[in-house]
Amino acid sequence: AKVPGRRMMKSNHLALLLTILVFASPVGSLAQQATQDVPLLTLDDAVSIALTNNRLVKNSALEAQKYDFQVSTIRSRRLPHFQFSALGGELLQPFDFTFAKGVFGTYPGVGPIPSTEAKVHTPAKLTAFLTGGMDVPLSQQYKIGLGIRATELGRDIAKEDVRAERQRIAAEVRIAYFELVATQAAVDAAREGVRTLEETQRVTLRYIAEETVLKGDALEVDARLTKTQYELSVAENGLATQHEHLNQLLARDLETPFRVDFTPEEDTTALSLEEARRQASQNRPEIRQAHLKEKQADYDRRLAKAEYIPDFGIAVSYMGIQNVQVLPTNVGVAGFALTWEPFDWGRRHNRVREKSNTLAQAHNGAQEAKSQIGVEVGSKYRKWKEAALLLKATRTGHEAAAEEFRVTSNKYKEQAALVRDLLQAQARSSETSFQYQQALSSYWSSLADLRRAMGEE
Repeated sequence: AKVPGRRMMKSNHLALLLTILVFASPVGSLAQQATQDVPLLTLDDAVSIALTNNRLVKNSALEAQKYDFQVSTIRSRRLPHFQFSALGGELLQPFDFTFAKGVFGTYPGVGPIPSTEAKVHTPAKLTAFLTGGMDVPLSQQYKIGLGIRATELGRDIAKEDVRAERQRIAAEVRIAYFELVATQAAVDAAREGVRTLEETQRVTLRYIAEETVLKGDALEVDARLTKTQYELSVAENGLATQHEHLNQLLARDLETPFRVDFTPEEDTTALSLEEARRQASQNRPEIRQAHLKEKQADYDRRLAKAEYIPDFGIAVSYMGIQNVQVLPTNVGVAGFALTWEPFDWGRRHNRVREKSNTLAQAHNGAQEAKSQIGVEVGSKYRKWKEAALLLKATRTGHEAAAEEFRVTSNKYKEQAALVRDLLQAQARSSETSFQYQQALSSYWSSLADLRRAMGEE
């Protein structure tokens, strides 16, 4: 007598499964259609938009452009330098000049000049003093050239900062994108689970009324539904935050809608640690900057030595004085100008020694930067390999759980399994699917870190 009742319960369970599939399919189709209405953002598009619009990348580029103006400013020192000044106003007190008799000499047939004591008075009135000059540097051209080259090296260092910022933003975008893919997969799985369990709960309540389902099975469905709803809420909140973060990296409005594309696993087994380190030594901005700073320190040392060279150039000067008696109205001078400090009590020598030490420090810094980056690449490379092994393990586990769910479904159709077994198999399949998505996201994130360590954008 018990066997027919059990068969009837299993038949009702089979009807429950068929009902779930019938109701879930239209809902899934509507959700898929609504999702496809949202613009698709591919990984390449996300990186391209970020490198074009990201505000930090723009600021680093603007900072590098400042050096173009500094180079132009220093180059202008090679050209003649003009200066002009004018002073006009009323004298605060008069000028009085007294020339003694014969102060300018005594000449035969003429006598003393002046013949008597002469007094010249300039009253306090409006006067004007004009000065102007032109300097053409000659010996300074060598020092100016060194300064230009040192500033150009500073510009090249700033450009490497731009490359470093672009690489950092590109890596952040890739990691954010992969995390978003994993979270989106978790949200989709949780939504599907909630819809399935809600329909299961509805049909189970009807079967309880018919006394064809045990109350313990109904409570298990309720508990599973509550847990899945909580997981869905957590996943949706995380998804919203990650959407905003990616939009912020792309310098877009935080509410800009988009959907991400699933990223399959990539086969990069041909990449060796030696090749990764070789590319890093060629592409990493930090290594380039270290070598550029070493060259810049050398130019600073040469500039310090160039201070021994006297400043020599062509000079033209003019002075005009108006409304002042005795003084000449216009005075012009053209010739050479020399400025030299023969004794500096060791100041220039000490400065050269200081710059020599700075050059040695820059050389050591370049070697240390290369060594540190080699260690970093090795660490990122090993983490990527670990992520690849974890991905392989989770993929195998997911395939095994999916196969178990398929076998359990077939057994259930043949009345060889209970609904609890079917729910457990489905839960394991969903869990391993989520773990696989997480492992795939971790794999891609590790690869993004490795590529950044290698100096790729």
